[in-house]
Amino acid sequence: MREVLSQPLFKTQDTDQTTRLRRFSLSLYLYIVGLFIGVVAMVMNVLNISWQEFSIVVLMGGASQVLVFWAIRSGFSQRFSDPSLTLIQMVIGMSLLTYSISLVQDVRGGLLNGYVLIILFGSFRLNQKEFIFATSCALGSYLLVIILDLFSPPPSFNLRLELFQFAVLSVVMLTCAYIGSHLQQMRSGLKESRDGLAASHKEITKQRDELESAHRELQGALRQLGQLAVRDDLTGLFNRRQFELTLDGQLKVAKTSKTRVGVLLVDIDHFNELNETQGREAGDLILRSFSEVARSCLRRTDYIARFGGEEFAVLLPNANETAMKDCAERIREFVGQISFDNIEEGLRVTVSVGGVLMQEEESPAGLLERVGFSLAAAKDGGRNRCVLN
Repeated sequence: MREVLSQPLFKTQDTDQTTRLRRFSLSLYLYIVGLFIGVVAMVMNVLNISWQEFSIVVLMGGASQVLVFWAIRSGFSQRFSDPSLTLIQMVIGMSLLTYSISLVQDVRGGLLNGYVLIILFGSFRLNQKEFIFATSCALGSYLLVIILDLFSPPPSFNLRLELFQFAVLSVVMLTCAYIGSHLQQMRSGLKESRDGLAASHKEITKQRDELESAHRELQGALRQLGQLAVRDDLTGLFNRRQFELTLDGQLKVAKTSKTRVGVLLVDIDHFNELNETQGREAGDLILRSFSEVARSCLRRTDYIARFGGEEFAVLLPNANETAMKDCAERIREFVGQISFDNIEEGLRVTVSVGGVLMQEEESPAGLLERVGFSLAAAKDGGRNRCVLN
């Protein structure tokens, strides 16, 4: 007992035991990072629970980490087929992550990355069947959250977005599971070669290339999942939350550099009537056409996002009244020239545009409120026009 206590926490005289403890230290690191994110979310009022409830979750997670550490450090875990307790640690992490996801809506897409990190943790030890089981647990947990939300929908619940996120998460998780199991097979093969056979230089080079290819595939999958947090799934443009974050940052830059920021709010005229007469698919096609506005009407420094429904917001850094007016008219004329003959022969749509320039010491909320008034004036004035203040 004294010998155990006198040794470092994550190092023993047993090489295999030290390796297991180092793997556990990675799990502990991910837990600490998750705890930090949870505290930030609580401070920002993103999680819909009290500090007392949050503390209970933290204590449960901490207790599970202590228990797993004790089982590995004492040698108790060697009674199991996997002395590292990898799958058990992953299930604990998924349970805590799923509970956190069930409490949020706006940042749920970002938290889904946690499932990917947990699956990657399994690449140290799991075989193919265990990867399939872990992936099924993760997808089943998120699907359960969606089903529970259906019975008691939160205010901002969007079933289409949740199902889209679930579909992308499924692709990413299955890809990660495949890559993880492939990496594990490669590690097993390398270990056998090290123990008994000397692998040729050609074979080692081949395995290195396969590993690099797997890494590139994984990076692509992670980037795809990360897009869920900032992109609108229908148009591919940035979403409202990302626009508001960018607007806040640009206003700070403008105040420092003594420049001005312009904001345009674009609304498709009579869009609800088009939806009713032409159908929802036609409406979606019209909305998707706005992805061309960025390439045809905006500067590289400008920023466009789907603001909600049939409204789109445009951010114009370092702008003046002339530049804002020219941009608004370009957008109005460009949209008016788009042909939707595949929906109905000769069908065209028009837009109403409201625009404002930032005032000194103006907040993002105040700027958006003023641009909303300008858009309302454009619509009240007969639509298919620009009103700039």
